[in-house]
Amino acid sequence: MSGALAIAAVTASLKDLLNDGLIDHDLSTIGSFAVTAQPPDRVTTGATENNQLNLFLYQVTPNSGWRNVDLPSRDRTGRPLTNPPLALDLHYLLTAYGAQDLNAEILLGYAMQVLHETPVLSRQQLRTALGAPAPLDGTLLPGPFGALSATDLADQVESIKITPVYLGTEDLSKLWTAMQARYRPSMAYVLSVVLIQGTGASATALPVLKRGPDDRGAVAQASPAPLVTAVRAAASPLQPALRLGEDALVAGNGLLQDSVGVRLELARFDIVHDLAPTAASGAQLGLHLPGALDDATAMDGWAIGVYSVSLRVAAPGRPAWGTNSVPMALAPLIQVSPLAHAAGTVGLNITCTPRLRDEQHARTRLLFGSTEVAPDAIDTPADPTQPTTLAFSVPDVVAGRYPVRLRVDGVDSLPVTYGGSPPRFDFDAQQTVSVA
Repeated sequence: MSGALAIAAVTASLKDLLNDGLIDHDLSTIGSFAVTAQPPDRVTTGATENNQLNLFLYQVTPNSGWRNVDLPSRDRTGRPLTNPPLALDLHYLLTAYGAQDLNAEILLGYAMQVLHETPVLSRQQLRTALGAPAPLDGTLLPGPFGALSATDLADQVESIKITPVYLGTEDLSKLWTAMQARYRPSMAYVLSVVLIQGTGASATALPVLKRGPDDRGAVAQASPAPLVTAVRAAASPLQPALRLGEDALVAGNGLLQDSVGVRLELARFDIVHDLAPTAASGAQLGLHLPGALDDATAMDGWAIGVYSVSLRVAAPGRPAWGTNSVPMALAPLIQVSPLAHAAGTVGLNITCTPRLRDEQHARTRLLFGSTEVAPDAIDTPADPTQPTTLAFSVPDVVAGRYPVRLRVDGVDSLPVTYGGSPPRFDFDAQQTVSVA
């Protein structure tokens, strides 16, 4: 693959090809001429016009055959897996200028003949055009890019093909109007494909030495793979999120498998938890999210957010594999103090489980009734077993009862209880502030 100089290298090589081709045809009868690569509005025209061929790169487009090569190029954390090439087609406008009658037509005709007889820029042509000239009087003259080298263009996997494009009157009119230059006889060409590729570090897989243990090959499974369709709270399917210490149900098809585990991932904080189901049937798996009483590390090992939930199948003697994933919101579990306050400015302290991460502070808000309030202070103790404490001040509160919610990264705490006969939702008295 070639580097970032590839576009300029193609222009320089094309310019060199035209210059050498016209010299070989001995056009001394029309006088001296030049081959340039500059915008047409900077070419001198009129009474002082010279014999000149000008190459202008007027458009760059993606190459449709190469644009999806090496996908995906990054893993879920954004780390590069490969360096996919930037595949480009270069569109040039070849314009002829003449100092006298017919000179422009002569130059354009010979130039089109050269490009017609050279449909591909060969690797040797590219090395000759882009390499440094031979030493002269003991001094090595610099190449077209000075100390920079673009000869790697000659080593890219695909050759660069030269294809004429016959523009219509409307296209030519729009092009020359946009360039704000005097029109001269022109011909368009496309050079394809130019592959620009980075050289940054990427993950490289090790070679495959054997196919599974003892090189026994692939293991086929005749039964359908498990399919996860949803994760919901065991208490009620209407509960929009789960909290630590609660039970959940993983619904799907074909879930009754040997050695099935449930994986919960929060990619933002690189959190991965593999939990064993508490019960299993073909349509659903029981799951318990450990709280602080179940696991001393739960307070700091989990984070509020939207997890992806999938199944991990790891049968003995077989490689582990995963199913599809579905989202599950983990809501904060809060305690509110005080629960009674006088009208006016209400000061509240909220404890939050699991603990907040530093990146979540900016998107943490208290919902006091329908009022949204930013925290005055957030304190996460050094002890990882202690919850985060937040302080809030809610101004101008009148008498009434106000349900309190804590919103973190768009996930709200649940200010409700679910019970009774028949079971129903009601506002949690421990998360409702009375203002008198």
